[in-house]
Amino acid sequence: MPPTQLFFLISVVVILPIAWLKGGHAERTVAVVLLVNYLIAPFLQPARVGELMFGLAVADAVLLGVLGWLTLKFDRWWLLLATAAQGLVVMAYLAVMTRPEVTARENIVAQWVFGLFTLYALLGGVLERWLAGERPTARPLLRHSARPQP
Repeated sequence: MPPTQLFFLISVVVILPIAWLKGGHAERTVAVVLLVNYLIAPFLQPARVGELMFGLAVADAVLLGVLGWLTLKFDRWWLLLATAAQGLVVMAYLAVMTRPEVTARENIVAQWVFGLFTLYALLGGVLERWLAGERPTARPLLRHSARPQP
């Protein structure tokens, strides 16, 4: 596995659970949507039209729409960054369609780079909540006993 792919995978495995456990509704929603997008990607990857990975392009366009909708629904700065990064992913697909010299490999690199921006924007949103003292949506994993100690 190439180092960049390993870094992306480790980032996903670390950031999505943090977003689920420590994030609010916006962070948790994006964590679920990203997880679904990552899980269906291997099944969509074979769908191609020339150099264009059509299945992934549709999934990433849907992800862009969901992020755009969440940006309008929630008042979170990181959603603007995540939506912009996802917009650049979709623009990379458009570049493959309109510019014959752009290869699928270059498109994949753009997906990784801008996908990392989306992931780390999500992590920034979770850290912002923590620094602002906002409570996470999820309940704590461990509860302290309400019984007084003798």
